[in-house]
Amino acid sequence: MKPATTKAAVKRQPTCQLCKKRFRTSSKTAKFCNASCRTSFNNKARHVRQISNASTSPFFYELARQAIRARTIQIYHHFDQQQLETLYDVYASYQRMNGYGLRKEHGEAPFELSHIAPVRGEASIGLFRADNLVIAPMALNRSHGARHYSGGASISRIDLLARFAVSKDAKVSEVVHRVIKTIGEDVVQAVVQSRKIKPSQRQALYSWLVEHLDPANPDHTEHLNAIETASARILAGIKRQLEGKEPMGDFRVRLGYDDDTSVLMKEWERIGKAYRPELLPALERIQFLFANTNSRFSYNFAFDAIDLRLVFDMLHGQPAHTVTSIIDAQYAKALASPTIYQPTEALVSVAEKPLRVSMSVTESFLEGLDDCTPYIAPDALYGGSVSVDRELIPAPF
Repeated sequence: MKPATTKAAVKRQPTCQLCKKRFRTSSKTAKFCNASCRTSFNNKARHVRQISNASTSPFFYELARQAIRARTIQIYHHFDQQQLETLYDVYASYQRMNGYGLRKEHGEAPFELSHIAPVRGEASIGLFRADNLVIAPMALNRSHGARHYSGGASISRIDLLARFAVSKDAKVSEVVHRVIKTIGEDVVQAVVQSRKIKPSQRQALYSWLVEHLDPANPDHTEHLNAIETASARILAGIKRQLEGKEPMGDFRVRLGYDDDTSVLMKEWERIGKAYRPELLPALERIQFLFANTNSRFSYNFAFDAIDLRLVFDMLHGQPAHTVTSIIDAQYAKALASPTIYQPTEALVSVAEKPLRVSMSVTESFLEGLDDCTPYIAPDALYGGSVSVDRELIPAPF
């Protein structure tokens, strides 16, 4: 009896999707001639997808808008991955502090990204970089204008190159691609991956509005001013209005939010830890004050208009002793009402040690309190957050 014969597998000769060479295979689904081509093709597709995510993300639209404002893309020349990631983190904090557009939606003035070295100074152009930005209340930023006290990061006007120039009328979507090319696709791809930057419904709406809103149309001015920080719901409402459709129904929003004091305190901590360590001893004194009074003091802690200006100026380059009077006044307030704020013995013992100009850059206020440690709450130890963190409560809009 003859052995059974097996039918030979049918061979296909498809074209490899990467190298474009024909190859023989018995697989019905093979698209690549070998594993190397398949891996390279998938890596290239991932690269294209991540660059596309960048080019349609709010973050890169903000980079483009800032380049138009500065009239040059050179503000991003020689950006490395760490600088771009740090800048993204600041931008993400700025969006969170604005409630992703809800502050403005409910009538609250939004926080802004304020330059330390002004974006269009007389002799230099301020860089859009984490070490040159402060998240700050809009009123303080607008009144600050183009003043420059010290520090920050900038490029001299005489060093500006014509090939990086940007017209004030340039389309944001076109400038985005120039920004990505200037920074470098490899760096952009790495940051898109590390920070999980993706296009969103909001960005799709934002991109549509950027293309359809006309700066020359007075009826569009209010919309153009709103779209940068507006929520997706607001953007959808603007789009429906432009399309002549009925507006969507409204709903109430409850939001835990930042106020002017908490925002500047968080920026004080960020800038102090990353760039200006001389600001930290003063911040430690506030931390020590919170730890050695009851929760009523920290909950009611707020800077008045003059104090806010002093902190804002310090973050924009004024020396640390600019805020000495603020801190001494807060200590006096806590000690003046012992029944209400219940200051500890440790607080009373250091109350006569006001912050002075002579404090060295590296001197830590808390390191000199070894004799008082039994009275210091654990969260007073340096290394923890010194920001004012309040419970999430309904926004008073």
